[in-house]
Amino acid sequence: VFEPHRRVERLMAGKQTRDKGRRGECEAKRLLTDRDWEILADTTAGLATGDLIVKSPDGIIYDVEVKNRNIINPSMFVGQAMKNAGKQRWMVMAKIANTSSWLCLAKSKKPWVWHGKGEK
Repeated sequence: VFEPHRRVERLMAGKQTRDKGRRGECEAKRLLTDRDWEILADTTAGLATGDLIVKSPDGIIYDVEVKNRNIINPSMFVGQAMKNAGKQRWMVMAKIANTSSWLCLAKSKKPWVWHGKGEK
């Protein structure tokens, strides 16, 4: 049975998810640049790469996977980041729901949390 309203519902849910992802990527870029990281490329065109290519203040380049979800699944996110980064260093920035804080994971680094401006 053809149900056009179901297709519209799925398309709207997909758009809402993409919009939420874009908001997360903008917030992640702001966190990075506030901490003197350089955004080298925004690669969110649906390619098999991370969402951003960045350079840390100490000159290390990372392929960054940004996640703006209600539930953080580190093993899944790291697996995707590793696959997308290939031989490049990977990094995951996962928004902690209902806060302005982000869990950050990166190759060869201990996990850390970044807070939005005004939060500690």
